[in-house]
Amino acid sequence: MKRKQRKQRKHAKKKTHHSYKEKPAQDNEEFKETFKINQALAAEDYALLREIGRKNGFMSNAIRRRVWPFLLHCQDLTINKTREGLFEVTHKDEEQVKLDVVRSFNSFPKNIDEEDKRKLEGQLNRVITHVLRSYPSLHYYQGFHDICSVFILLFGEKYASTLVESVALFYLRDEMYISMEPVLKKLTILDTLIRLQDEELSNFITEANVLPYYCLSWVITWCSHDLDDLEKITRLFDLFLSSNPFMVIYFSAALVLSRREQILALPPGDTSTIHTYLTKLPKSLDGELDDLCQKACQLEATYSVLELQCQSSVALDQVSTVNRFEQDWLPIVSLENLNDTIERHIIPILQDKEERKPIELKPVVDRKKESNSNSILQRLYHLDRKDALLYTLVTVSAGVGLLAVFISNSDLMREWLMTGV
Repeated sequence: MKRKQRKQRKHAKKKTHHSYKEKPAQDNEEFKETFKINQALAAEDYALLREIGRKNGFMSNAIRRRVWPFLLHCQDLTINKTREGLFEVTHKDEEQVKLDVVRSFNSFPKNIDEEDKRKLEGQLNRVITHVLRSYPSLHYYQGFHDICSVFILLFGEKYASTLVESVALFYLRDEMYISMEPVLKKLTILDTLIRLQDEELSNFITEANVLPYYCLSWVITWCSHDLDDLEKITRLFDLFLSSNPFMVIYFSAALVLSRREQILALPPGDTSTIHTYLTKLPKSLDGELDDLCQKACQLEATYSVLELQCQSSVALDQVSTVNRFEQDWLPIVSLENLNDTIERHIIPILQDKEERKPIELKPVVDRKKESNSNSILQRLYHLDRKDALLYTLVTVSAGVGLLAVFISNSDLMREWLMTGV
């Protein structure tokens, strides 16, 4: 019986995986893309690999296991990165990490038993602890564990620890700052980007007093908290790892813009309904993910990160990962370069206790738009400071439904969200 079942599975596999044999290699798109990736790896062509990651993605986890370490300069596990701290010294956020770890691996992988889930949770705890103890000036945030989970599932504990170090230092350093300020600024700029592309849609959302908190979890978890399909998540990671850290903002805007008609069909001014619908947008992703990735790249080509900061009159810090990406990350071509950059630039940034200075922006001609962006940012600041409970509600630690109940039934909550007074 078992032998018969094995033959049936083997036969089914042959029926569903035969594209290579049906077409000559030169006519097979998957073969050509794989060949192109292999050529880029052999030539150590970072620019070409990033182009592929943005345009089509890396197609399979087997290929990602070769490409991601290359892009993150972590091919050789025998050579350690320059570190700020000591593994023997505990990090102040480790208790919070333990609380979040037990809530992990609930959406993916599918059909996992409790024993395997506990093993993955142990690995996740050790990976996050490794990163925090290596760079104790980083601050853990709820959602970082979601990103780490993806790396563990693809690479295992040891490799994930090394890869996530680079992600934390060069992609998520703003999110791991002592406060939410860098993230709130990015959300405000996202609001500006939507307005620049579609003023009617932007006005509809703004007039409903919906703040861009709806996409907070998309931004800080790279959508890994909002999706339960690992294939979709890794495709997005291909895009984000091949781009400026601001790409997650471009993608979030592309997603909102793609649902224009559905959003405008919602009851005007209904804060709860519109907020809830927007929050759940990633779950509606089906076959258009590649198109959205291309739309995000088009938005980036149309509006540079500097132009968006100018248009919104919201300046990210001089040391933001967004503003220093071309200076710190793109020139790196080896682990030696990486260690030198970490030692000379990144660790000093992490340890600098002085107030961070924003970049200088060109004056904005449209004062009304400038005022609107500043108003949104101030309301986000106010909301962030108002109550720790509220922050818990709008972050990944609580469900959208609970937040919607508060928004629709609490006068005080409506006052916070709508007026910020």
